[in-house]
Amino acid sequence: MARAALRADESQHGDNGFELTEGEKKALLVQGLAEIEKHIEEKDRVVALIRTSRKRLVSHGFKPKVIDFALRLRKDEDDTMIEQRRAEIEVARFLNHPIGTQPELPLVMEDRTPGVDKAFAEGEIAGASGKTCSAPYATASANEQSWIRGWHEGQATITSAFKKLEAKAAAEAEAGADEIDDEDEDVA
Repeated sequence: MARAALRADESQHGDNGFELTEGEKKALLVQGLAEIEKHIEEKDRVVALIRTSRKRLVSHGFKPKVIDFALRLRKDEDDTMIEQRRAEIEVARFLNHPIGTQPELPLVMEDRTPGVDKAFAEGEIAGASGKTCSAPYATASANEQSWIRGWHEGQATITSAFKKLEAKAAAEAEAGADEIDDEDEDVA
């Protein structure tokens, strides 16, 4: 009896007053669609930026496969990449491919690189990547000092590379302008 009264009460108030009206549903749909469209526009802009960055790397001489591999290396865990390489070598061996016939590399080999050298390499990558100079090592430690030297080296290297690219672009632009001038003289 109580259940019947409760059901009758719910049917009058439509799910305890929480049922959306047609106007509310319409407003939520329109608002949600606008939000999705905004995100699609942002995605399209970001995809265009990614394509531009990739094209720039390709123009610097990096093959797309190398770019993809480098991105995976930066993203994946070392164990995942080592497992992938082992699987590829095993398949190559099964297919008698030259990669599979090479002496097996000890991929589980312990890294014996001194800590200061690792810190320097990490700092160099951070500097070239444009990250802030903030070493992840204890203050005033040898590793921190090495990381900072590496960061400065990375900054110097990327600056040098950009200067060379700017000079190359300027030279190409000048050569293009000279070519246009030569064509104008030939026409006259």
